[in-house]
Amino acid sequence: MEKEPILILTHNGWGLELLKSVQMIVGEISNVYEVALNAEDSLPDYLERVTEQIKQLKWKDKLLILTDIRGGTPSNVALRLSKDYEVVAMSGLCASMLLEAVMKQDAGGFTRSMVQEIHTSVIDSCQILELPINK
Repeated sequence: MEKEPILILTHNGWGLELLKSVQMIVGEISNVYEVALNAEDSLPDYLERVTEQIKQLKWKDKLLILTDIRGGTPSNVALRLSKDYEVVAMSGLCASMLLEAVMKQDAGGFTRSMVQEIHTSVIDSCQILELPINK
């Protein structure tokens, strides 16, 4: 069974570097794609490139799109595309989010409830790290 696709939309391509970091943890990752927003891109050009990538993908329930910054161009493009495609978009991309998503690729399709699980896991992973104070 082929893994469900994940589409990463980030500024200047740092999503690809994040993907490499997650591969250090879990090994080879497949069916994850990034469309980087570059400084020279116009909004229509970027929207067209993302649309072309989406047209090449096949998914079961919803296409999972992970974006970097809520309210940024990649997130706004993901929202715009949700009018035309069965997608669920999530902003705030970080290593724990991508790791959780990759671990769920074999579950048979991304659903809204599964993406909520990813969201909860990411929130739980965000912690202030402190050593205990000895008195």
